[in-house]
Amino acid sequence: MDQQDHHPDALQQHFDHHRLDAWRVAFEALVEGDRISKAIPRGYGKLKDQLARALQGAFTLTSEAAARTGADRACRFRWARAEANEAAAVLEALAQLRAADPQAVAGVIAKLWRLSAMLTRLAMPKD
Repeated sequence: MDQQDHHPDALQQHFDHHRLDAWRVAFEALVEGDRISKAIPRGYGKLKDQLARALQGAFTLTSEAAARTGADRACRFRWARAEANEAAAVLEALAQLRAADPQAVAGVIAKLWRLSAMLTRLAMPKD
């Protein structure tokens, strides 16, 4: 397989999560946040690990929720939103501590803000 076969757009019609804009935003935040994480200097290991876990959690829970129904689906979207908020808090701390580039952090936080709003709507009960 070439690298294009691994791109999310190559699989769009195979899985439920590919239909969600929230999944795309979570994916973008994960990729951009990973770049920030790799540049964090020594001495911030706990925050670096927590950032990775929170970004991965927001992404994977959004993916998982797409394949679920009812209250279970809403619960996973709420968990994903909590993870997105946690990732944003860690990024804010890293920027204030001057352990991460504030401009790069702002871009990921904007995506996480958008994701959080999308997940809030997705977690609402259907009438």
